[in-house]
Amino acid sequence: MHGGRPVTIDDTVWARMGPEARVRAAVGLLDGRGDAAGARPLGLGVREIMEIERDQPGPVGAAYRCFLTMTGGGFGRFLVSSDVFYPLMLGLREAAEDLLAERAVPFRFEAGDRVVLMHQGYRFDFLRGPGPDPEVWSYNEPDGPFAGPNATGERFTDWLRAAAEREAGLR
Repeated sequence: MHGGRPVTIDDTVWARMGPEARVRAAVGLLDGRGDAAGARPLGLGVREIMEIERDQPGPVGAAYRCFLTMTGGGFGRFLVSSDVFYPLMLGLREAAEDLLAERAVPFRFEAGDRVVLMHQGYRFDFLRGPGPDPEVWSYNEPDGPFAGPNATGERFTDWLRAAAEREAGLR
């Protein structure tokens, strides 16, 4: 909050930012929300990030690495009902593969895919593609027994911004 008004990100400025600057801006939305818990982001160190890198075959791009460095250990109530923070995110790809197999969904991860969030065992999001700020794909079990994952975000940072704006009450 700034002067009683929620802090927002100008779309024109957002479009000119690099991936790491976009992560910092999205986290800034959460930092300014002033919730009662007075939560501060819990960033991860090199050791934890290396453990996350080894957990799945997909790359850890610059945007996701920045997210882990800034908030990979959690941030108050942000995404609190989802496994997205360390150490709960370890093993997510295997859990996602198990969910797809249990539901007989004819989908296989590509070698470079990295599952970054699982929500209560029925929904997951993953990064797909090379580069510093890859696409986000999602699978949601209630979409139907044979519905596979689909692209839901052009970039990880757009996905993060949308989640932060929802948490901050801007969406």
